[in-house]
Amino acid sequence: MKKKIIIGVIVIVVALVLLVPVPMHIKDGGSVRYKALLYEVTTYHMLIGIPESPGPAYLEGMEIKILGFTVYSSPDVKAFFAHTQTVPLFPSTTGDTPQAPEASSLPEYISQPIEQDAVQMLKNGINRFAFEMYGELEDGENLFFSPYSICSALSVLNLGAGSDTKAELEDVLGIIDFEAWNAGMHNYLHKTYFGDTYVTTANSLWLREDKEWAENMEADFLKPAVEYYSATVEELNFREKPEEAIARMNSWAEENTDGMIPRVINHIDSNTVMVLMNAVYFDGKWEIPFLEDDTREGTFHGTNGDVTTDMMYLWHEEYAYVEMYGLKGVAIPYKDSDIVMKVFLPLEAEREIPEDSSVNYAYGADIEGLFNALSMEEKQKLLDGLDTADKEELARLVLPKFTMEYEVEDLQGILQNMGIQSAFLTNADLDRIADDVYVSQALHKARIEVDENGTRAAAVTVIVGNDAAALPVEPPKEFVADRPFIYIIQDAETGIILFMGRMNNP
Repeated sequence: MKKKIIIGVIVIVVALVLLVPVPMHIKDGGSVRYKALLYEVTTYHMLIGIPESPGPAYLEGMEIKILGFTVYSSPDVKAFFAHTQTVPLFPSTTGDTPQAPEASSLPEYISQPIEQDAVQMLKNGINRFAFEMYGELEDGENLFFSPYSICSALSVLNLGAGSDTKAELEDVLGIIDFEAWNAGMHNYLHKTYFGDTYVTTANSLWLREDKEWAENMEADFLKPAVEYYSATVEELNFREKPEEAIARMNSWAEENTDGMIPRVINHIDSNTVMVLMNAVYFDGKWEIPFLEDDTREGTFHGTNGDVTTDMMYLWHEEYAYVEMYGLKGVAIPYKDSDIVMKVFLPLEAEREIPEDSSVNYAYGADIEGLFNALSMEEKQKLLDGLDTADKEELARLVLPKFTMEYEVEDLQGILQNMGIQSAFLTNADLDRIADDVYVSQALHKARIEVDENGTRAAAVTVIVGNDAAALPVEPPKEFVADRPFIYIIQDAETGIILFMGRMNNP
């Protein structure tokens, strides 16, 4: 064993002498950010710098990718670095072999690496929610929302629910295993990003100061909200100082969306006892940026007529590309991450319908009609098709440069139509929070900015609780989004849809 360690140290030292350290930013999805020097080394043991014998007890949890390697570490980046500060990166040849800390000394909420079944459950649940909510939103308008944000907020609410209310929430969210869902959400919230592309998630609970809560509310609701969802908890004087409370909560939203959503709450009434908030922020740089010098005015053929807007151009670059169900799609990757923007357009009218098609569609039809005609399974196959598609050279890739903000005006009604009903009744079963609490209001606001360098997007969800086939000869492929299109920002590693939108009129 000692011989193995000495050999490993010699190889590591040689590797470090030959290689230049690469400065990178480590970004934790829970908004904790660190900077580290990472070295390109060739084996797992070299990378983490510990021998086989101590075991990986303190390396369990969130998956971290470093220069193409996968390493498991604590899902709480702060806790991970705190523990590893006392453990040498490389074992000493003169002292004792460093020991990993005992599992019992780690924070209770540090979980095992997320199981693939849990990843699949999150993907299935959140993506089904995305497609169902998209179908509920008004046709004919630009829209943009974050199913991940709304599902995160509802997941926190579910911690305090029981009986019919819990059953409805879990059915709409697609929760099959309660513990696995929460552990999976926790690990995704703390997913770590390196470089210029990252997602941060924040949750908060705002409680009325003088409210009498359920006897075990702290253990049954607050503790799992903090441990699973890293929620901050704060008391506010909703009754006597409502404007001050609103300002404080809006300030939280602004801070956790990098200023993109400075205000989401305009009013709370005297019966408000709890406000649950989720904020998601995404900042992504294109893997291949558009050149600003190539951006020029062009015509976008919108549903309200032709408009002149700034169009961004790339020529002869390779992207994953598919043609399915009368649509063509392209996956545009973001730098240093698994996150992609998937954009879908109707195929041109001159293309023929495949003879083996079981879908009743017409080429050249509008994007809404084509997409809405697909079943839930077909929509997911459309997204998955880009994950396995071969890259093809596009003669042109053209996207409009745009900024838009969207507010879901009747989120409560939409959630009720989707099956969450009892939570909005005065007899809702949220008894783990308090006997007389029900959801009186649900809000969602999202904003996106797309330019030559990349994309910024943010969303805030608020839940207010009150008392009471190929052709033989292919022409050069182009992807010119100068007409209405659907776009999705998706984590390709897990398959989770983070944001979803439709552009009809820039």
